[in-house]
Amino acid sequence: MIDPASIESLKQSIDIVDVVGNYLELKKAGANYKCNCPFHDEKTPSFNVSPAKQIYHCFGCGAGGDAIKFVMEYEKLSYPEAIEKLAAMYNFTLRYTRGSGGDYGEAKRVLELMQEWYSANLDREPQALEYLRNRGVSQASIEDFGIGYVPDGAQVMAFLRSRHIPLPKAQEAGIVAEGERGEFYARLNRRVTFPIYSPAGALVGFGGRTLGEHPAKYINSPQTRLFNKSRLLYGYHRAK
Repeated sequence: MIDPASIESLKQSIDIVDVVGNYLELKKAGANYKCNCPFHDEKTPSFNVSPAKQIYHCFGCGAGGDAIKFVMEYEKLSYPEAIEKLAAMYNFTLRYTRGSGGDYGEAKRVLELMQEWYSANLDREPQALEYLRNRGVSQASIEDFGIGYVPDGAQVMAFLRSRHIPLPKAQEAGIVAEGERGEFYARLNRRVTFPIYSPAGALVGFGGRTLGEHPAKYINSPQTRLFNKSRLLYGYHRAK
């Protein structure tokens, strides 16, 4: 769960005019801002945003709430997803409570560290770059979609040790798996990587295309508490 105190800190650090203004063209109207309501059809603006009260209200359809409620309604997100969306928009670091379900914040930190490393590795792997060029993937697309490269499993394990990441935490994030004898091994190795995001834009897993002789050309992260395969569509957070 997201720490309630962290949610309150996020609320204090954002301004509803700025949040709504990222989606709609607001015009000053006295002490407030107005525009056509995005939640129903209208010709005369009745959607008001109050910077003093930090709320929005539509006098036409009755829609209203705070910045989090607006993102929920506009983006069709759940409450936690809307919070994470806002945190990503404003580069705010959320804290997560520990419980029987694991530490979400730690798993996300592991995924973000791996993404940085995968992305940096791509420039050092000519075979991976050649593969992408042959598939017509431009440098702009590589950077835009965060495409990377994961080397062999031994280097993955060495990287985890160098960052002092406990292997059970890496397993929770879907980076490593546990073998029959209890040993850990990297799930992805020698693959071009594609970061996968939730509808709210949070990094939740990876897809990988082998550059070796592995019979499975493409594999994704396993099902985790962050990565729900049945509820994800690659690139959806950008397309919508």
